Amino acid sequence: MSGRSPAGVVVGVDGSPHAATAADWAAREAERRDCALHLVHAVNTGTVTLSPRAGAAVTDLILSNAQAVLDEALGKLHAAHPTVRLTGDVVPREAAAAVLTAAEHAELAVVGTRGHGGFAALLLGSVSLRVIAHAVCPAVVVRPAPEAADHILVAIRDERDDVILRFALREAELLGLPVHAVHTWSTVAAGLGHMAPMTDERGEEAVLHEQLLGRVVDAVQPEFPDVTLHARQLTGSAAAVLVEESRKAALLVMARHETTQHFGLRLGTAVHAVLHHAHCPVAVIPL
Repeated sequence: MSGRSPAGVVVGVDGSPHAATAADWAAREAERRDCALHLVHAVNTGTVTLSPRAGAAVTDLILSNAQAVLDEALGKLHAAHPTVRLTGDVVPREAAAAVLTAAEHAELAVVGTRGHGGFAALLLGSVSLRVIAHAVCPAVVVRPAPEAADHILVAIRDERDDVILRFALREAELLGLPVHAVHTWSTVAAGLGHMAPMTDERGEEAVLHEQLLGRVVDAVQPEFPDVTLHARQLTGSAAAVLVEESRKAALLVMARHETTQHFGLRLGTAVHAVLHHAHCPVAVIPL
């Protein structure tokens, strides 16, 4: 079994409530995109016993139980979303690796905030973080959207983010929602040898950021004439601003910019913070 899925939406499931929420979100997304949904249930079969026969029996039991979990998830999704083309695999390997492999040719990878493993007090599990950090396709961490959600929120950092604005506009088109594009920047703080900028200098900087945001919007908006787009620049910490702005968003879209890190999660501090604290699902797009 290769673990690779056909193009479409891929979601990780493990029988947990968080995974069920993610699977339902993924099914609705597959409906909107008119594509297949592939479920991945990864299990650890690395049981060590003194008896090879007992070890094989335990492995078979683990795989049988895992197939039952997958079948239950497939059954519930088919009942709720009968038009979605569903497939699924039980994959005997580490969970993040299983989802990442399955999503190599997918349109979208979807995970819940956390599964059965780890510490319940954590806001976001390690598997979800690894998938977001290393997926080669757009990836979404699903948490319930606010009841008052009425727009798609997209964070624009620089001119490379025309890619994520295009993703956000497509999602908005599918959902019938407007897009709020937000560009955040911070004024130079006094202290540490730096002088706070004068009022006119802040005004000049604001104009530059306004122009940057305008260039990104102007490059993409004509492709989606039926989607309403509001663009704003805000000052302050990017993470804090986006978390607050996410309180009424159906989805927050961010970029995963290439970093110089060779190891670890390769996520910027703002993306990492938003993934933990946003009030809505978060889509992270690799650039």
